[in-house]
Amino acid sequence: MTGYRLFGAPRQYIQGPGLVDRLAELTAGHGNYPLLVVDEFVLTELGARLTASFDERGTDYGVLPCAGEVTRTNIAAHVTRVADRAYDVVVGIGGGKTLDLAKGIAIEFDAAMITCPTIASNDGPTARVAAIYNDDHVLCELGKLEFNPSCVVVDSELISRAPVQFLISGIGDAIAKKFEAEGCRLGTGATMQGTRPLEIGGIVAAGCYEVLARHATEAVESVQKSTLTPAVESVIEAVVLMSGIGYENGGLSIAHCMTRGLMSGRGTRSVLHGYHVAYGLLVQLVLERHRDDVFDEVAGLLRAIGLPTMLADMGMTDASATEIRELAAAAMTAPHVLNTPAHVTEETLVDAITRVEYLARH
Repeated sequence: MTGYRLFGAPRQYIQGPGLVDRLAELTAGHGNYPLLVVDEFVLTELGARLTASFDERGTDYGVLPCAGEVTRTNIAAHVTRVADRAYDVVVGIGGGKTLDLAKGIAIEFDAAMITCPTIASNDGPTARVAAIYNDDHVLCELGKLEFNPSCVVVDSELISRAPVQFLISGIGDAIAKKFEAEGCRLGTGATMQGTRPLEIGGIVAAGCYEVLARHATEAVESVQKSTLTPAVESVIEAVVLMSGIGYENGGLSIAHCMTRGLMSGRGTRSVLHGYHVAYGLLVQLVLERHRDDVFDEVAGLLRAIGLPTMLADMGMTDASATEIRELAAAAMTAPHVLNTPAHVTEETLVDAITRVEYLARH
C-alpha cells in the first residue's frame, strides 16, 4: 500500500434514451478505428441499429460478435479473429460478461475502451478492472485497463426494457457501497486503486444510497412495465456511475466478501451478483454492530425491492450449520476482509450470518 491516495473514474459518462443510435458520434473523440464487441444476443436483437451511425458517418469499423465465459482462453480466441486490424478503440456492447471480454480485448490491443451496457446489473461499466475466470469458472484474476474506460454510454431506454431482475441486482450491488466505503475508511484495507480511500469515495457512495432509498422502489415498478421514468434515470445513474466511483475510490468490504461463498452455495449460486451483495450487506451490518434502526431500514428497503434478507430467499432453505460455516470460511479468503473496523474471524462471521437468519425469521 502506498503513502499517497488516488482517484479513478471514467473520462466521460453519457446517459439518456436512444444513445445506441449515436454511437459513432460518441466514439469519434476516443479513437479512429473502432471495434464493436457485441453480445451475440444483443446483436441479433438490435441488428443494424448498432452499426447504422457508423455507416452514416463513413467510419471504418469492425464488428466482433462475442459469447462464452471471460477466460484467458476465450479472450485470446476472440483476439485471434480480429488480429489483422489495428483497432485503437474497443466498444463493448452488452451485459457484464461482454464488457469484461471487451476489456480483455482492449488490453491486448492497447486500445481505448468504451462501454455501452444494455443492462444495469452492476457498476462494471465504469470500472478499470475485468473479472477473469479459469476454465472451471472460478475467479482467478482481475485484468486491468491502463485507465478507467474512456467513455461510458448508457442508453437508459434500453435498460428500462430489460428484464427487471437485472436492475434489482444492480440496486443490490450499489446499495451496499455506502457501508462498504465506511468500513474501508474505518478499517485497514485499500481501495481498488491500491491506496487508502479519499473522502470523495465515501461521499459519492453515501449519495448513491440516498438516491436508491428515494427512488429504487418506484424505478423497479416502472421497469416491470418497461417504462422509462425520472426515477429509473436516477437509479441507473446510481447503479452504474455513483456505485462505480464509490467502490473504486471508497473500497469494498464484508458485503462483497460474502459473495465468495454465495457464488457456489446450494441454491444461492443461481442468483445474480447483486442479490449476493444485498444479503452480504446485512451480514456486514450485524458484524459491525450497526444500530437496530439502521439494520431495519436497510432490510425493509431490500424487501420492498425484491432483494433477499435470508438465505432461503436465494434457494438455500434450512441452511445447515456446515453450510453457514462454509460461507464464512469462503468470505475470509477475500482481500476486502480488512476493510472493516469489526473483529473478523470465521467464528464472528458464522455468528453474524446466524443472527441475520434469526432476524429474518422473527
